[in-house]
Amino acid sequence: MMSNKIKTFLLASSVCCCAIVFLSSCNDDWVDEQYEHYISFKAPLDTEGNSVGVTTVYVPLTRSNDDGTPRYGAEGLSSYELPVIVSGSTHNEKDLDIHIAHDPDTLQTLNYARFNTRKELYYTDMAPLASFDEVLHISSGQDVAMLHINLDFRNANFVNRYVLPLTIVEKDEYGYQRHPRKNYAKALLRILPYTLFSGAYESGNLHFYLVQSDGRDEGQAGAMQNAVQLYAIDENTAFFYAGNNDESRLDRENYKVYAHFAYHTGSTRTGTVTFTTDNPNLNFTAEQAQFRILEEDDATESYIRRRTVIIQDIDYHFTDYTMAQGCSFPYHVKGTLTMERKLNTQMPEEDQIEW
Repeated sequence: MMSNKIKTFLLASSVCCCAIVFLSSCNDDWVDEQYEHYISFKAPLDTEGNSVGVTTVYVPLTRSNDDGTPRYGAEGLSSYELPVIVSGSTHNEKDLDIHIAHDPDTLQTLNYARFNTRKELYYTDMAPLASFDEVLHISSGQDVAMLHINLDFRNANFVNRYVLPLTIVEKDEYGYQRHPRKNYAKALLRILPYTLFSGAYESGNLHFYLVQSDGRDEGQAGAMQNAVQLYAIDENTAFFYAGNNDESRLDRENYKVYAHFAYHTGSTRTGTVTFTTDNPNLNFTAEQAQFRILEEDDATESYIRRRTVIIQDIDYHFTDYTMAQGCSFPYHVKGTLTMERKLNTQMPEEDQIEW
């Protein structure tokens, strides 16, 4: 009979042989391509808020040179670099010319799927405000290239919810495959320009009152939304929607209020904010508000600087005249708005904001 030692030896030998075969197979897998070299955009979709189903990206309203002059010759001209990726576990070894096209059909499909007949909520095609080269070259050995998109915000009205729809075009003669997942081979870019004063302001200290027939505020303030969004118009002007309104309101254009920021003489940290509107039906009146800008280094991450913009002494009245047919509701809004941004000082100035 075979001794226990011989049995143990044979068993151990078998295990070793299996391990060698398995490891050799793994090595072959790593040498060979595990995934196809699909072409895709890096444009992850938003999963919450009012922009579910698109990709929100932020760019400066005006791209500037180091000396502060407009990079493209005028204020309101900007750009965005969209990453185009060659996927796979090995490097790209071919010269590729990737064809990219405007894709209005996908935007139309998204609008109907999300909003059905509520066309006032539809995203507006951003194509008239954007331009790009329709062929992007990716060199051998390169896995990522950037599609340069030129943006002209000078005639934009951000009451419209602009989205730029793009798709990767695939044909046999092009020599590549676009990613089979549609949300990888397409990009729906909701591009929002920003300035120092635009952005989402925390509204916990902003109070919203219904005005009674005797002109006095009701005792209990109404609940405000968590944030008030200011949309950039120029470097010192933004707009927001009066009261508790936001971009989900169908007739939001009627409630557009401008905020003009003016620095105090000799100051770069404090100033006044003047509120106005183009719509006389709002019965809009406002006191002049104040703003101040605070900056401090983060207590734990030394390369992070925290910049806070505070708008205080906000005090305005307006009438909501379209909420209910034949009725008008006067409101009084007063208090403070606060916006904080984290700046990564290790990055170029225009790219420092951590969104």
